[in-house]
Amino acid sequence: MTSHFIGILIHLYICLLEAVCNSDSDTVLGPDINIARESVQVQIGRKKFLIGECHVQGAAPLNITWMKSGKLIIENEKFTLVKIVTEQNTNTRQLWIREMALEDYGQYTCSATNLYGTKKKNVFVKRAVVRETRQESQSNCADKKYFNITVFLTCFAVIVHL
Repeated sequence: MTSHFIGILIHLYICLLEAVCNSDSDTVLGPDINIARESVQVQIGRKKFLIGECHVQGAAPLNITWMKSGKLIIENEKFTLVKIVTEQNTNTRQLWIREMALEDYGQYTCSATNLYGTKKKNVFVKRAVVRETRQESQSNCADKKYFNITVFLTCFAVIVHL
C-alpha cells in the first residue's frame, strides 16, 4: 500500500474595518431639523409659493416627509417636493404649492426619521390680508410691469466613505 500526501491549501483573509469617530459634539446621529421659517403669510390665489424649507442632518438613511394636519403630502398637481443634498451632508426638502386655496391654510409638518429617532418641526401658513385702496391699486398697476419668475435648483452629491 502506497501512501500519498495530499496537501491542504488554506487561504486566510483578514478584513480590517476602520471607523473614525469625531469626539466633538458636531456629530449628529439622530435627525436634527432646522426650518427656514416657522410661520408664513400668503394671499389666497398666490401661485408657485414656497411653503416651507426643512434642513435635516443625521445618520443615513434619512426619511424626510412633509405633512399637512397629520396627512402625508405626496407630489401631485397641487404640491411640488424638491430634494437638495449639499456637500455638508445636509438634506433639504422644500414644499411648494402651485396655487394657494382656502383649504391650504394651517399647520404643515416636516418629519425626519432614521435608525436613531424621529424629529418634527411645524410651519404655520396663515392668510395674508391685502389692504389697499382702489386709487392705490390703479396707480401701482399703471406705473409698473410685473414679472413672475420661479427658479428651481436641484443639486446632487456623491458621497464616498473611505
